[in-house]
Amino acid sequence: MSSEPRVIGFILFVLCFVPNLGAQGSSLDILALRERTFTGGAFVVDQNLPNGTNYRQQIVSYLSEGIKIYGLLTIPLGLQPAKGFPAVVFVHGYIPPAQYSTTKSYAGYQATLARSGFITFKPDLRGHGRSEGSGNAHFSEVFTLDVLSAISFLKNTPEVDPGRIGYWGHSNGGETGLRVLVITQDIKAASLWAGVVGSYQDMLETWNAKIRFMRVPNAFTILHGLPKDNPDFYRGIEPHRFLDFIQAPVEIQHAQGDISVPVELSRSLNTALKAAGKTVTYYEYTGDDHNISKNYTQAWNRTIEFFRENL
Repeated sequence: MSSEPRVIGFILFVLCFVPNLGAQGSSLDILALRERTFTGGAFVVDQNLPNGTNYRQQIVSYLSEGIKIYGLLTIPLGLQPAKGFPAVVFVHGYIPPAQYSTTKSYAGYQATLARSGFITFKPDLRGHGRSEGSGNAHFSEVFTLDVLSAISFLKNTPEVDPGRIGYWGHSNGGETGLRVLVITQDIKAASLWAGVVGSYQDMLETWNAKIRFMRVPNAFTILHGLPKDNPDFYRGIEPHRFLDFIQAPVEIQHAQGDISVPVELSRSLNTALKAAGKTVTYYEYTGDDHNISKNYTQAWNRTIEFFRENL
């Protein structure tokens, strides 16, 4: 029996059940995303939580394309600067949505940054926690839209200095962050930890065997082929092609022992940013893991100093 009906059936299944995948030619297009506007508004407070060491914290919600997104907002308890506090959008990496928790996932990471005098906001990207919808970081624009909307709401938060907003992202959050950086000038400094930040060629052809979620063929490559087969399509969605749009300084941190995301992806971005004449600081750790857990204190000291210098 021919395999063609099975392939066609699988593609139809993907088009019906994987959000936005059938329209990626326009939805992931960088230039089209740069034309979008995000007006924001005021966060809606869902729950006041006990104060942290030197900050108050709340679960809040906002709308991203009409979809309700929740997240954890922290605000320093100290004297507010005249123009407001610097703020950092804190974007989580992959956690199975059923296991994700607004208050527990990345809790120590966010608290470390919150204690350092920054407003932080960690959006629960759609499908995580109580956030509506679904999506993914690699083949859909929706997480990027959730973050761009979050930035617009942060800019409207009275305690925030809208001219001093940074970005921190881990793993998939690094991938989303790279897209955000080439789309908006609202981010003034970005720290990417163990990010999925290689080019599509890196991720789908060169290093895909080392990245579980990039192994091919997958639904995306069945629809669009590989970069070598469909270069015109990938040129439109490839953040590495638009690095000239980045104005913010970038910090990259990655461990050589990372078995979830190859360190080569961060090396590739570091090289590309330098070639584009961008301000980039790169740190690499030996004998460590995807979470940089053995060098956690040093890595965070570097990131906090980076944000203090640039926000």
